[in-house]
Amino acid sequence: MKSNTQPGLISVVIPVYNSQETIGTVCQIIQNIFNERQWNFEIILVDDHSNLETQTITENLKKEYKDKLQLVRLSKNFGQNSATLCGITMANGDIIITIDDDLDYRPEDIIPLLETLYNTNADVVYGYHNNTSLLRKWGRKIIARFLFQGKANNSTLGSSFRVMKKDLAEKISIHAHDHAFINQIISWYTGDIEYYKLSNDTPKNSKSGYTMYELIKIGLRLIFFYSSFPLIAIMVFSFLSASISFIAGIYYLIIKLSKGAPLGYTSTIVSILFGISIILFSIGVLAAFINRIYDTRIKKPTFSIKHKA
Repeated sequence: MKSNTQPGLISVVIPVYNSQETIGTVCQIIQNIFNERQWNFEIILVDDHSNLETQTITENLKKEYKDKLQLVRLSKNFGQNSATLCGITMANGDIIITIDDDLDYRPEDIIPLLETLYNTNADVVYGYHNNTSLLRKWGRKIIARFLFQGKANNSTLGSSFRVMKKDLAEKISIHAHDHAFINQIISWYTGDIEYYKLSNDTPKNSKSGYTMYELIKIGLRLIFFYSSFPLIAIMVFSFLSASISFIAGIYYLIIKLSKGAPLGYTSTIVSILFGISIILFSIGVLAAFINRIYDTRIKKPTFSIKHKA
């Protein structure tokens, strides 16, 4: 960060879910970082309907940090993305930082992200590291290809560790609806995005809160709700299937005219089943998009606050 730069209020949004072992450490490190530099800050903890032990710890943190900490408890588990969005809507800072509660990202890396934001004049800076499994890396690349039409790399999807300016955060808040994905919404508003590669060193007790099944669900939601790829796939698949069927029909017609061989029972059944499979596949994809329209129409809430302190 530039030596003469004095940031205003900095808001740190932390979605919390069953992180009784780590959330206290995260808040302590963040406080030390800002107090050392005498920067004004606030911490916003959004409890995504955690267990009783985590609730007790967050309540004690509120008593300890007083006005420096906002505590919000959601009425049920809405998911990390929705909890983060809730925190962003409540942030008062000129700069908003979002970070996980499980120490998967080191709070100390907030400083280099802030430096990158000021030095590049970007609207948002993502912190990312490459110490994930090969399967997860390939999954990220595949989803990025769908969402960004080939202009993607392993960091394009961003991460949950980000630093952004207030005006961008206000624009994101407008999109507080079900299935909202913060990083994709950010890409709608700005191209001034920077990525900062973090050290692969993470605390030994850090553990991702997402199972592989949950990550696959998130990936499918992104593809269906933020891209038209499934519809394009139907068109391409249908065109190829029609072409193959047409060629096969010509082939059997030639066989019949030249050799007098009738079309067999097997080929008829195979053709019928093949055609039915295309229809059912297409209906399934269309049903997913109809469900997307339905969810948008009924305006299912992104989050619901039960308690705020």
